[in-house]
Amino acid sequence: MKILGILIISFSLIFCTPKGPQTYSSPYVGKTKSELIATKGIAKTIKIFDKTEAYIYKTREEYFGKKITLNDQDSSVLPKKVFDIEHIYYINEQGIIYKYQVWKKRIN
Repeated sequence: MKILGILIISFSLIFCTPKGPQTYSSPYVGKTKSELIATKGIAKTIKIFDKTEAYIYKTREEYFGKKITLNDQDSSVLPKKVFDIEHIYYINEQGIIYKYQVWKKRIN
């Protein structure tokens, strides 16, 4: 009975992924907002909370599969998967980046 309980807990921890942004380490954590803007540019979305700001950089990633074959008749290939990826940098009131998160959303 103990083994069954351990297996159930193990499988739930392995196969259940959290929904929402994932926190990662970034070389920008600890740097200033001006350094972030100098290398990445101004973010298209800026959210302001009480004393912090969130700079959100969005990219779109398309996955076509391991092998892509193009025919002469069909020059356009649709991607198998499309993801919108948001890179979120949290900046405190002193202008220092203290947290970095990535949110990957499947579109197609």
